[in-house]
Amino acid sequence: MTNDNKKIDSATLSTHGKLSMFNEGLKSGLANGQKFTALMDELIDTSDGEVLLSAAQKLADFKLDSAYVTFPHQYKNADYYLIFMSRLLSMHQDEKAILNSRAHSESLYHVFDAITDDYTFLYQVVTNDNGGAYYTEQTTGESLFYIHLERRLLRFNSRAFTNLFINKLLLKGTGVDQINSVLATLIAFGHYLRDDFGFNVDFNILDVDNAAKYELREANLNGEVVDKLFVTAAQNNHMLRNSPKGHGAEIELQSGLIVDIFDAGKPGSAKWVLTVRDQGQRVSWFDVLLHFDFMRNWYLANIDALEIKADPLVFA
Repeated sequence: MTNDNKKIDSATLSTHGKLSMFNEGLKSGLANGQKFTALMDELIDTSDGEVLLSAAQKLADFKLDSAYVTFPHQYKNADYYLIFMSRLLSMHQDEKAILNSRAHSESLYHVFDAITDDYTFLYQVVTNDNGGAYYTEQTTGESLFYIHLERRLLRFNSRAFTNLFINKLLLKGTGVDQINSVLATLIAFGHYLRDDFGFNVDFNILDVDNAAKYELREANLNGEVVDKLFVTAAQNNHMLRNSPKGHGAEIELQSGLIVDIFDAGKPGSAKWVLTVRDQGQRVSWFDVLLHFDFMRNWYLANIDALEIKADPLVFA
């Protein structure tokens, strides 16, 4: 074989290699697309909760495009959290969170009939190693809760609920019933995650359990803040009593509904908390804020001290 023939053979093999690589790249990209559509079928059609959760978890991290195959129409990874939430709610016959898409794009978002559609909700994916996503209202930027599908974790955020539903909605004319309609869906979502999948859920300011202790931002609460409650309670025909738990005070807002604020810490280490007790365990501290104006005004006026702490690992 001459040197020229060797060059021709080498060129032929090189061309064959390039074509094979190209073809294999297409096959791989298309197979990836088929894997994606199979997961979408599960997300859209399954009635099995675990299959739904698994599909959402995989799609939230899925990279559809490859070096050889690009899909021009596709949802963002954050949108699969929304689809999962909507599907889970619909499986429990709760359709109040309406899934919409923006014109000329595949971007998804939630609206609620009970409040103006000026308020839209979507997920923002955490891009660092922690993972997970925040369910965020877009006009205010308030992150209502954090969810991590793989770790099966859900954390509600007291500050966001106060800022959005009280400062932005209630105090500007939105009715309590309208707000409660949205809250009911968000709370129900937390219960479905806990009951169906065993999620670790912290309802935070929305917790109705009589045993719940809402930890205050200011661990060593200034006595003047409690004194202000004594004054405003008297002005509204309520009497504060010394807390049965020790250092603090309690108030009966109506028959059987008692709010207690006290130091639950150990000697030398203060830890002020709020509790809400009612016979049916249906009332949270947030319910108190919605329904009792003087308690809400006291809380908001002293928010730097009284704000209910959310999980510091996910909410700064």
